[in-house]
Amino acid sequence: MNAIAMHSLSSQFGLPLAKVGSLPIQEFDVYWQGMRQGDRLPSRSDLEPADIKHLLPHVLLVDLEPTPFRVRYRVCGTRVAEMCGDVTGRYVDELDGGSTWSPAEFQQQYEFVSQRRTPVFGRQWILSRYDTPYPCFIGIWPLARNGHDIDICIAIEDYLELRRD
Repeated sequence: MNAIAMHSLSSQFGLPLAKVGSLPIQEFDVYWQGMRQGDRLPSRSDLEPADIKHLLPHVLLVDLEPTPFRVRYRVCGTRVAEMCGDVTGRYVDELDGGSTWSPAEFQQQYEFVSQRRTPVFGRQWILSRYDTPYPCFIGIWPLARNGHDIDICIAIEDYLELRRD
């Protein structure tokens, strides 16, 4: 892929939820917001997988390690594994995003979510396991074991269907 084509594959994080054209991300945000209680964030134990069964193939559950800050994938949904390979047990800074995405940028987004205690949404290009860039929307939400200390995030990657004319 040439430099001009790669320039068009830039990521956009910090999008307002209203600009995210992903039903799975919109649905999960409603679910996550429903679990919040004022300033108390939901914990991993608040999640009921049966309630979001149809979203599970798109889910990444990640552990956050504070010092130094690192992100480790705990669970990788089947759709994510199908597109990108199974990243379970791997650290984001160990992955190679090639020319389509930056592991450092993903780590920064998780750190932003952890520090600001708020979800982040974006549009990103993912390098499929077949070395093909593929567009997706992503949402990352914080989870806190005691309602305050964020130790896990849940992410949803929704790979956009290619339009057929």
